[in-house]
Amino acid sequence: MSYNFYFDQPQGFIPDVHVAGVFCEWDGKLLYLKRHADKPYGETWGLPAGKIEAGEEPSQAAVREVEEEVGIKLDSKKLQEVVKIYLEVDGLRYVFHAFRVRLDKAPQIRLEPQAHTEAKWLTVEEALKLPLIVGGEEILKYYKSKLFQPAQSKSTCD
Repeated sequence: MSYNFYFDQPQGFIPDVHVAGVFCEWDGKLLYLKRHADKPYGETWGLPAGKIEAGEEPSQAAVREVEEEVGIKLDSKKLQEVVKIYLEVDGLRYVFHAFRVRLDKAPQIRLEPQAHTEAKWLTVEEALKLPLIVGGEEILKYYKSKLFQPAQSKSTCD
């Protein structure tokens, strides 16, 4: 597999797919999901994330994907935009819209079994030791350097 990762949109970059994902923080850890073996990039770990549907705002897609994949209901107004990255993977071009939410209590995880086989709350260092999805290492390092403050955990979920 070959890929290119950019923080700024390259000239002539026309995306094939837009994806939204969320750094869910709780108690100094981040929620990571292990992709099902039969999914693209199977057996890798990543944030709750998925494709943005037609007519959907990135923050709406992020909220929908978190609820579908792990059963956590988020308020889109409590999401903080983190970064937008651009990926070229084996000829496909992706835009990944990353958001963040801080949870004030451990949410009940209801894993979507068709998409993922495991869910774990991990420190940044623990997550960096896993086989991460394409671009996952770069975006996690960016997140750690810019935003991650493990001592503070202050938002709510239903």
